Amino acid sequence: FQQIDEDTKDLVDIPEYWTQMKEKGLPKVQYSTRDVTSGLTYLGFADDRSLTYATLFAEYVNWHLQKAGANLSKTVRQTDNGVEYVGSWQSKEPSAYTKAVESVPGQVHFTIFPGAHRFQADVETLHNLVEMEFYEVEDFRGRTDFLNKAYSYQLFFNLIRPNSYKENKTPWQIAREKEPNLPIEVAKIP
Repeated sequence: FQQIDEDTKDLVDIPEYWTQMKEKGLPKVQYSTRDVTSGLTYLGFADDRSLTYATLFAEYVNWHLQKAGANLSKTVRQTDNGVEYVGSWQSKEPSAYTKAVESVPGQVHFTIFPGAHRFQADVETLHNLVEMEFYEVEDFRGRTDFLNKAYSYQLFFNLIRPNSYKENKTPWQIAREKEPNLPIEVAKIP
């Protein structure tokens, strides 16, 4: 947990998902958090992109990771400069998101330079994978079914799916190699 990249993904531009989203009241935005070293991934969902939802998601992930035994005292949480993370671009004060992240002693919020999207490549790669492996292939009965399947996909991604760009290991395998005493609960945050 040296660097965690966060971003949002608009789901309204996925043709295979759009009709289901409209008919069944499914989420319109995905909030994504990914540990850069291991690839451990956490997903959240909302109907809007907002500072409030990004802040709540950051608090949720912080709480669960700390509860599971992850050390976040030297973690950089990296985002782009979206209003969901920085609030108003004119603000002179840290945003609610920044305050939530930095409420964990030693954890800092870092924003990439405007237009430097390659700095978010790890989480953008995740967005592409989730779109192809989840949104384009799944059918949903409703919002609860969607959330259950999203959690199952997250478990699959963290515990079972090998990553060809990370030595064909799962995120959980890499995390355990780096931190042998890390409990499996860090890979199972709902």
